[in-house]
Amino acid sequence: MIRVKDIQVSTVLLPFRFAFKHSLASRSFSTNVIVKAALEDTASGATAFGWGESVPRDYVTGETCQSAVIDITEQFAPEFLNQSLSEDRKPIEAMGGLIEQVAAAHNVYGRRVGAAFCALELALLDAAAKVQGVSISEWLAVRNGRSPAQSIDYGGVIPFGKRKTLSALLYFYKFYGYKTVKLKVGDDPDLDLFTVRKARELLGDGIVLRVDANCAWDFDRTVAFADKVQDFNIASIEQPVPFDRLDELVELNKVLKPEIVVDESLCTVQEAQNLAEMKACRGFNIRISKVGGLMAAQKIIDIAHKNGISVHLGAQVGESGILTAAGRALACANESFENYEGAANFFLLKEDLTRENMTAGFGGRGKLPNGHGIGVIVNENNLKRFEVRLPFAKSGPASLEATERGLHV
Repeated sequence: MIRVKDIQVSTVLLPFRFAFKHSLASRSFSTNVIVKAALEDTASGATAFGWGESVPRDYVTGETCQSAVIDITEQFAPEFLNQSLSEDRKPIEAMGGLIEQVAAAHNVYGRRVGAAFCALELALLDAAAKVQGVSISEWLAVRNGRSPAQSIDYGGVIPFGKRKTLSALLYFYKFYGYKTVKLKVGDDPDLDLFTVRKARELLGDGIVLRVDANCAWDFDRTVAFADKVQDFNIASIEQPVPFDRLDELVELNKVLKPEIVVDESLCTVQEAQNLAEMKACRGFNIRISKVGGLMAAQKIIDIAHKNGISVHLGAQVGESGILTAAGRALACANESFENYEGAANFFLLKEDLTRENMTAGFGGRGKLPNGHGIGVIVNENNLKRFEVRLPFAKSGPASLEATERGLHV
């Protein structure tokens, strides 16, 4: 019999090589939540370890590292600890069923607790897949009636920066063979126009250009921007207005030629359903950390396909190779997405948490890892070096033990 023996939660601070800026935030490091889950075979005593990660952002889901850890330790982890997996099903299927039960009991797919649930879910699925000897991508692909792809091609993302930096990054993506580039805009109308014009000038007509305003505009400013850049063939405008202005998204989706993609407005499965029914967009940016993990992300992909909405794989700025591998597993298990983001690990992080280098190669190519689970091995020495102790407020019946190595349930 397989049971959930232990769940450990910690936080890490990962320094960046440079500051990453957009209209909602500027950061030179990322504080992430890491979960380690242990599944024990009670007959043999053998133990499999799984790893999960999330990147809480209060301006996206309203979560912080503190709140996510408390949600994990007080709400979600106690539901799994010492639970035994059904012997009538294969381990990862049994774990998936247990995850669905807990998610339903806590309305995970209907409220913004994605970062908390994602880290725990990934760790449990990773461990269960290792017990079974399969990759998570293979498991998801079979569920989708297909075989997993062996690679995906990422697009590039350019943050706010100085004009010389903009040109350098554009040249980098061009000569590195990227087919898609997304520009962060929204700070200043004149700078936005310059950024788009310069990007098209340096990249040429063969590269797809997208923009992301990160909630910076209203309806009128979005329409004005679209009018100014209509000669530059912008493929999509992402999250032009604040997340809760759904009526404006609906109207923009009606009148603008570029595809309206939602990001901050899409943090739960229920929100995906609502957006589809309202016809508020033509594209979903799915970041597994914000939506609640792989199983929630798959539900949102299914909603998108049923409603003729394109799918974009998003990434949290500062995610380590753990989340990168999980996102790639999801993408490879599905039909081709409209765009893929992330896998800039080596270029952004001073050091990563996985032994495998998950950075996209030439042309943005990211290969599916060969290992079981999410396919990567965590560098536990790096994990310990980057662990940080944050001020946590205890509440509720759960007992938390705060140590220099994290929080343990």
